[in-house]
Amino acid sequence: MVDKKKLKERQPVAWKILSNALKSGRISHAYMFYGQKNPDQSRLALLFAQSMNCEHPDEDGIACQNCETCQLIARDMYPDFFWLHPGGLQARKPLTRKELDAWWKTNAVPSEQKTSWRLRKEDILRLQDTFATSSGTDARRQVYIIEQYEQATASASNTLLKFLEEPKDGLTGILCTSAINTVLPTIVSRCQLIPMRPPARAALEAEIAEIIDDPEIVAILARAGYGPDSLEALLENEALFELRDAAKEYWPQRTSHSAIVRLECGVFSKSGFPTREAAAFFLHCLLYFLEQEQTEQADRLEERSTLVEALDALRQPLDPVLLIERVARDLRKEALRKQRRSTGILQQDAYS
Repeated sequence: MVDKKKLKERQPVAWKILSNALKSGRISHAYMFYGQKNPDQSRLALLFAQSMNCEHPDEDGIACQNCETCQLIARDMYPDFFWLHPGGLQARKPLTRKELDAWWKTNAVPSEQKTSWRLRKEDILRLQDTFATSSGTDARRQVYIIEQYEQATASASNTLLKFLEEPKDGLTGILCTSAINTVLPTIVSRCQLIPMRPPARAALEAEIAEIIDDPEIVAILARAGYGPDSLEALLENEALFELRDAAKEYWPQRTSHSAIVRLECGVFSKSGFPTREAAAFFLHCLLYFLEQEQTEQADRLEERSTLVEALDALRQPLDPVLLIERVARDLRKEALRKQRRSTGILQQDAYS
């Protein structure tokens, strides 16, 4: 159940926009929740979907979360609700590395969920078919949520655009994205934009620590903006700890050719691996270890730019392994240049 009080405090602008729409009854046919990766996106999207059909909304027009309709929507069992998102891990306590491996081996996760999640044309067609064969009533609004819309293929976006161009009465769509700049402008223009504040790192760390029992990985994930609701793809690939260990070993040795070879022959040599999510986590690990270095910020600028640009590049249809190899080569050159600059300064000091 969403903590409405905390969500209202963390997202006051989004809360006010949605509350006004609910109280006035002027609901748009499409909304786009956008901003830095943030678990509040999914939570507020679900709460808004519940609110449009809640039997006992509060004074802000927001769902009670307790009535039968709210409960059905939360469990994705409401007949007029469609939720497109990756599969998830239901954790009851913090998981150690050994426990997470054991969960993976024993939990019955469909094989198609183990691969990198992408929103495809078939998903949008299935959504359209769902609402084509059902019709809302005056007292019931049809709603769909599409999470991680930045993962949509071009064909999926074109199909959704046609759907948005001819909105159906009584139907509202909620698109969530952490990369609005990658979404088709024609789709953005057809949505009411709901800005999301970036998450507080301390709050994210506390929530992630309830799932993963490893302070360093918790810190890396929180720094990258992951929350409990957006960890599924990472936890499903079974290599979270292995990727962190590989990044930790590689980083201090990044000026060496052998360090690059070990990466290529290690975790990144696995068949069908890494996924985009795994490659992104590896890059976030490197950013974390870069920040831990006791050097001036100016000395870290080039390497940081390389890593941030690589994370942006992952939004494009490219091979994540080739991207990691290119990043490793660039980091080696930059680290060597930094060493030469440092050596030159030390030599000048020695002669002065």
